[in-house]
Amino acid sequence: MIEQVKFAETIPQKSRQYIHPPHFTMPRRVSAVSEVTPLLAASSEAPTLQANEESLVSHAASPDADTTSSNTDIPLPWNQIVLLCYARLIEPIAFFSIFPFVNQMIRDTGNLDERDVGFYSGLIESLFSLTQMLLMISWGRAADRFGRKPVLVFSLVGVSVAVSLFGFAREIWQMILFRCLAGVFAGTIVTIRTMISEHSTPGTQARAFSFFAFSGNLGEYFLF
Repeated sequence: MIEQVKFAETIPQKSRQYIHPPHFTMPRRVSAVSEVTPLLAASSEAPTLQANEESLVSHAASPDADTTSSNTDIPLPWNQIVLLCYARLIEPIAFFSIFPFVNQMIRDTGNLDERDVGFYSGLIESLFSLTQMLLMISWGRAADRFGRKPVLVFSLVGVSVAVSLFGFAREIWQMILFRCLAGVFAGTIVTIRTMISEHSTPGTQARAFSFFAFSGNLGEYFLF
């Protein structure tokens, strides 16, 4: 004990302030975070995690090896993926199918001035996307409530009927009505995305959604 006191006396006064035994250091607590705390606030100090927070972080960073390997080893259910991609073809076909003849159809059935044909042509073509956008979230909620498959089958039948009825239209208001009706039933593209994500794992989602995007472009290619 006397030797330790003598050793401390030999240390300069300025150097003593840097000597802190480990058991004397106190952990710094992180300031409370609220809804108004800036997400990118500048700070020179790293936050200190408490004991329970460290255990949660370590548990999240190192999940069970068996669970991870089992998720990545599950192959894609190709029968389901192919059917969902086939359903994905319907939306671009229903949207682009009227483009080659809609101008002539308006001239023959609308009894309009030639200068108004372009306006009504663009209006009828765009109403599909407008109604699809407005009801897309509602279709997602319906799929959560009634089930994915019933909503998907019902929407595909509705799109087919609406597009067919558009060909029998004889007035401008009928063309607008059936075009909007087709857009209403075409909002289930969200359901198809959800079903593809449910049938895939984190290791196979990239491949599954690449086929989803390819099928959408393939539907456009069939019409041009």
